[in-house]
Amino acid sequence: MKALRQFGVVVSVVALIGLPAMAQEPRYKPVPGQTQTGDMSELVKKLRSLTDEAERSKAADPAFIKDLRDLANAYDNPWPLKVLYDNFRDGDFTRNPAWTVIAGTWQVDTKGQFTGLHSAIAKAKAESTQGAGGSGASQIVGNVLETLRKQQQGAQGTGQPAREEHATIFAPVGISNAFSIRLELASGEGGRFDFGPAVGPNRDSLYRIAYMPEAESGLVLSRVTPQGTQLLASSNGKIVLEDNKSHVIEWKRDRAGKMTVALDGKPQIEATDTQLKSRFDGFLMDNGGGSYWIRSVEIAGVK
Repeated sequence: MKALRQFGVVVSVVALIGLPAMAQEPRYKPVPGQTQTGDMSELVKKLRSLTDEAERSKAADPAFIKDLRDLANAYDNPWPLKVLYDNFRDGDFTRNPAWTVIAGTWQVDTKGQFTGLHSAIAKAKAESTQGAGGSGASQIVGNVLETLRKQQQGAQGTGQPAREEHATIFAPVGISNAFSIRLELASGEGGRFDFGPAVGPNRDSLYRIAYMPEAESGLVLSRVTPQGTQLLASSNGKIVLEDNKSHVIEWKRDRAGKMTVALDGKPQIEATDTQLKSRFDGFLMDNGGGSYWIRSVEIAGVK
């Protein structure tokens, strides 16, 4: 059955892309002045594009879409090791894989505007994005966990529960220093959202992407350690995801520390950093004041 299924996937891919299934002697001569394309890299590129479009428009069964993506990865993937995949369609985020709620409320939504892991909290007070030499941006990407500790201290001091300003969730999973992270999400109300691979007993060393719909730079990439936060790069201009659609953020890091971030297939950020050299021991997501549906998370790495 597995062989038949794989064969069906290949046949479907060929039909979708419209390329011959077998390499044969060209039936037609190329037109003078034109360059032929259609090598493996072009095939994989088209396959990925079609797969992403089918997923966004719900044009195919999720299992079939995953088969298409796996097929593309088998032929063109610097991160061949599957680390984590969850689309939350089983309705349970506490197992297979197991997520741990650190703060706030998270639940799987199967009947709302979108399906997926949902978190909604009161929108936090807007933070300043101004500052000379990028210092304001560095403050914005400050340590969320430090904020959570202050909330806990405040609650203990007054005897009253602290107002929810963050909803944080963590998946304890080993992630190599070179990684590929694909996050599909939808936003119902604009508010800050952070995610990234973390390491350490307090999960306070991590690379992190922050989405900030009210900031001049909509996506910000930073390195966070106990010694502080370092802004690495940011996108150009504001980004608005509150359009009743789901969006895909793809974040890739190679063995040399080069990182790229794309939104719906369009490059947004490029940076190189080698300060965090060890493996990560989990994946962190934090809602800082909006309403978000995490429709799927896919992480891959290297041995």
